[in-house]
Amino acid sequence: MDWSQEYKQKLRKPKEAMEEQISSGDSIYAGGATVAKTTLEALFQIIDEGKVKGIILNAHSPVNGLDLSKYSFTREQLTMDTFFMNPPDRAMVQAGKAFYMPLQYGMYKRYIDHVKPNVSIILMSPPDENGYMNIGPFGFHPAALASSKKIIAQVSKYVPRVNGTAHRYHVSEVAAIVEADDPMGIVNNPEATEIEKKISEHILEYIPDGACIQLGIGGIANAVGFGLKDKKHLGIHSEVLTESIVDLMEAGVVDNSCKAFKPGQTTLGFVLGTERQYQFIDQNKDLLFCGFEDIVNIKNIASNKNMISINAAISVDLTGQVCAESIGHREYSGTGGQLDFVRGASLSEGGCSFIAMPSTSETKNGRVSRIVLELLPGSIVTTPRTDVQYIVTEYGCVNLMFSNVADRVKKLISIAHPDFRKELTFGAKQAGLII
Repeated sequence: MDWSQEYKQKLRKPKEAMEEQISSGDSIYAGGATVAKTTLEALFQIIDEGKVKGIILNAHSPVNGLDLSKYSFTREQLTMDTFFMNPPDRAMVQAGKAFYMPLQYGMYKRYIDHVKPNVSIILMSPPDENGYMNIGPFGFHPAALASSKKIIAQVSKYVPRVNGTAHRYHVSEVAAIVEADDPMGIVNNPEATEIEKKISEHILEYIPDGACIQLGIGGIANAVGFGLKDKKHLGIHSEVLTESIVDLMEAGVVDNSCKAFKPGQTTLGFVLGTERQYQFIDQNKDLLFCGFEDIVNIKNIASNKNMISINAAISVDLTGQVCAESIGHREYSGTGGQLDFVRGASLSEGGCSFIAMPSTSETKNGRVSRIVLELLPGSIVTTPRTDVQYIVTEYGCVNLMFSNVADRVKKLISIAHPDFRKELTFGAKQAGLII
């Protein structure tokens, strides 16, 4: 059968597709960042109507408007697990509609093998001339799609066709097709603050020509990226494509000529950003989107010489424990790939890792130090103190690797905000960390 005929035969209205393809007890994968909102809302409608129950939904960080909190179904009808928390996820967890699943990105494929979703509902691009649709810039999709017995594709003209290791799916490989032009999730990059720029300056002096860079999401990471414009022959091996990486590639600063893993190509897990970023990745052969099992992989990370890992933190205690995902017991983001990149960079020849953050935060109770005597009760240790290398604030950069506890305390106090140094010193002495 000609693929275009098969496409027409599989084409369904959103609710019709859900009624035909979804059964009670299904484990459904819906991806993250940008999800098939129109089709998933049809799924929620048939759950609300009592047509199916016992649905397990695996999804995360749906920034393009998915909101379970407005539906009345019970936990017996649908349970959602999410492994990264953005504002929509936090709202759904607080409403009891979703549950946080602690997960390192490097374990993602093993997680999928454990969950065993039997259905995937995924946004895809319109088919090309040979009938191949593209799943867009999401490295968490391939493992789940390979596990699913049924794939339901929601075709949207806004999904870019990316160059990936497992990102094309033929019309013949899907069970049903829904046409709905849901847009990609847009996250604009705010201008870096003066503090973020100062932090980036402390990091930039450590980055040599020919280095391979991993940047996290946020103002500091972008400030570092924009600060690399005078470097030469940089490579990128990172979970996410930032807008600063687009600038560096367009300027020729990033040519990936010194990389060991997939030399000549920027290797990435996903994109969550602006229209400009989505246009840049469309059919761009200089980029290679890989599954998380390849991107957040210590061996692959460490294979690149001069691997530089740059990530953020919420707080750091005086012994060097890094909390990057919770505020006390409240999960704020997720474990992500920080620890694997920290470890991979430390094993790289000439590599190093940076945990960067402003020295203070403004809270409802006033300004607080982010370098603390002890983490808030319930805080999650994302990166153990034994793995931490450089900690950076606007007041400097200190190397904790192979430092004893007393030296760590003194180094960290030296880069804390001056208003808190006396208090931290007193607390450290009271706790017996320093004499």
